[in-house]
Amino acid sequence: MQLYPYQQRVKDIILAGENVVLQAPTGAGKTRAALAPFIEGFFDRPDTTPRKCLYVTPMRVLANQFYAEYRELAARYQRLHGRQLDVRIQTGEQPEDRRFEGDLIFCTVDQFLSSYLMMPYSLPYRLANVNAGALAGAYLVFDEFHLFDPDAALPTILHVLRQLHGLAPFMLMTATFSSTMLQSLATLLQPAQVVTLSAAEIAAINTRGGQPARQRVWQVADQPLQAAAVLAHHQHASLVICNTVRRAREVYAELKQQAPPETEVLLLHSQFLPHDRRQIEAKLRSRLGVSAQRQHANLIVVATQVVEVGVDISVEVLHTELAPPASLIQRAGRCARYPGDTGTVIVYPVETYVPYAFKPDETLKHEMDATLAWVKERQGAVFDFDHEQELVNAVSAARDQNIIAGIQANRHNRRASIQGCLEGQRAGASRLLVRDVDSRLVLIHPDPDQLLASPYDAVGLNIPLYSLRSMGKDWLQRPTDAPWRVRRLDESDAGDQAESNRPLYRWVDVHDSKELAQSAIIVVHPALAGYSAHEGFSPETGNLPFISTLPPTRPLIDRPRSSLYVETYAEHIQRVLDAFQELAIPELRFAASALECAAGWSPGSVLRAAWLACLFHDVGKLSQGWQQWAHAYQQAIGQPVAQTVALAHTTFDFQNPTHRQAEQQVSRSTPRPRHAAEGALAVAQVVAGAFNRSSEKELVQAILTAIARHHAPFVQDCQAFSLVPEAGNLIQNTLQFLPAALNLNALRMNLNALRMNSHHHQQFADLLIKPTHRYGWIAYTLLARALRRADQRGTEMGAG
Repeated sequence: MQLYPYQQRVKDIILAGENVVLQAPTGAGKTRAALAPFIEGFFDRPDTTPRKCLYVTPMRVLANQFYAEYRELAARYQRLHGRQLDVRIQTGEQPEDRRFEGDLIFCTVDQFLSSYLMMPYSLPYRLANVNAGALAGAYLVFDEFHLFDPDAALPTILHVLRQLHGLAPFMLMTATFSSTMLQSLATLLQPAQVVTLSAAEIAAINTRGGQPARQRVWQVADQPLQAAAVLAHHQHASLVICNTVRRAREVYAELKQQAPPETEVLLLHSQFLPHDRRQIEAKLRSRLGVSAQRQHANLIVVATQVVEVGVDISVEVLHTELAPPASLIQRAGRCARYPGDTGTVIVYPVETYVPYAFKPDETLKHEMDATLAWVKERQGAVFDFDHEQELVNAVSAARDQNIIAGIQANRHNRRASIQGCLEGQRAGASRLLVRDVDSRLVLIHPDPDQLLASPYDAVGLNIPLYSLRSMGKDWLQRPTDAPWRVRRLDESDAGDQAESNRPLYRWVDVHDSKELAQSAIIVVHPALAGYSAHEGFSPETGNLPFISTLPPTRPLIDRPRSSLYVETYAEHIQRVLDAFQELAIPELRFAASALECAAGWSPGSVLRAAWLACLFHDVGKLSQGWQQWAHAYQQAIGQPVAQTVALAHTTFDFQNPTHRQAEQQVSRSTPRPRHAAEGALAVAQVVAGAFNRSSEKELVQAILTAIARHHAPFVQDCQAFSLVPEAGNLIQNTLQFLPAALNLNALRMNLNALRMNSHHHQQFADLLIKPTHRYGWIAYTLLARALRRADQRGTEMGAG
């Protein structure tokens, strides 16, 4: 299909290595404009364009729609090009790519930002530093940018884009930013080009196929939204959009009572399980989509903001509670959506401004009131894109100026908060995320210990934290005979001192609703809350049939391998290096080249650093203490190994109680030492000698940090250690597994600097890179991701 002229302009700009801020009307093909350059580059320019695209949306429903569409297209691309485009999705309700391993990944803003901040919602604590390295070198697309919280997500995203400047090309897209905001964003993110559409281009798109342009008439109601008003205007297809889930449930209940039997009423909001929500969305598309016979329908849909974007339907009458102008325009896009359609948008005043304006936010209240007055003065008129932009510029420009000024004024404090979060200081991190999607996974189960095998995989609902707090207060106070009320997942046993790849979870009782922010997962007793397929999560109603379970088909993130087999040090290093060659290099190559250019490092230095991180990552296991523990354990299970053999892994069957008992018994008499940070200290001088430029000191620190944190993501210290006498020879024997181009002769000579022991290790933290070192920190994220993926694959290869 031929591109529209503006889509071609966008593609040319992106492929030239520049960034874009795009404004285009709803239904004008912004997604295609964003992805056309990535797809062309992926297939036709593999060495000069990103290999990965993260397409970030404000709502799950939008990610769902694009994922379904482009997954179907991927098969066509493969037939045309002979290469596969791996299309995936990562949202709270569809966590199918927790580690961002696909080529084209549709994800929500909470998944993106939490990954950058090293507190990924989709992964347990011990894997906190895996996803951040997927961002540098990727093509980043932010859709419906106006919906990102201007006090939290928006400034944090802008910080990310400035940090990744020159390393991750980006595109921001919206239909409804004011001209002030568009130009301010382009200035903040220089260089970024603003792309808008001419009136002629918009008219051509709106009349495509020779049909007349769509027409929407806007009106204002005198009273708040009630079921009677909806029924009075209903003909064939009506859509009601409420600002909160609670309000949507109330209106839905009223309509179910008052609507004639032949009129079907459906409810859709964010608190449905994925399967039920997809069924409802599919029903809407079949009844109200572009190919549906909408004139034969008799359907009223009650929904929340989930239908503002991504739900491709068209109704005759839209009833919407008052919202900020950008949201109202998005909602109007569900009315008279297609060429030739006509419809009416009715805006209703509200008594409470939640969730857009909480008590302290008087500015947004005034903007919403001004929006209502502006529309009321012009009600009865047909609104086109020019009218919508006139509304946004008239009502939102002043606040947009204040938003930009606030971002600029607070940028130093925000940078410090973000850097603290990157170092593991998670308290208050939700302030850096968008308020509406700073959510928690809520499970319902009478015996949640049954879910501890892999709680991050349990089937539940993602509830915004601000809503969850009010629910929690009710659950903690409501009379019940349940043995407990609310519990939160505790991962403190899996902290940085544990160096464990095994799940270490427990449930802790919640006594105050403020404690709900301390954990990623919450479980509520089914006597207090429930779920139904037609109405979704019911926080006020208990004893419903639904109970959270672990999925029967999807591989669980915490599911242990059935067994591990004894593996020598050399065998493991070879497997990890082989896995790095297969897995990490294709993803790393573009990012590495861009980082070398931006940081002034020598060509090939970042890939060289990644090879060395993989080569040296388990040197700490060559300590006398670790080898004594490993050999004692093999002896305890009746499978001794000669003392002269250096081990990297021991035999362990997760289903064998004898192995678990032996591990506990040996650890009581011979505690297993840590090894990751200790190995980093041991090879520090060896690694430093492999890089000649003084500017590459940060790269050396990045390597050591990746090694030190390949089990514990925020470790700051190391234990005393003594390597076995033959450690240097054992390491030298693994050099044969490296590519010859890495100058192995110099590396062999550098092994003389191997630190054989350390009883004075207080200055270990000085070896670690800090987030304040921009390029070094980005290098660390790339190396940590490459190492952790290669180590996991290498271990799996050793397990058979």
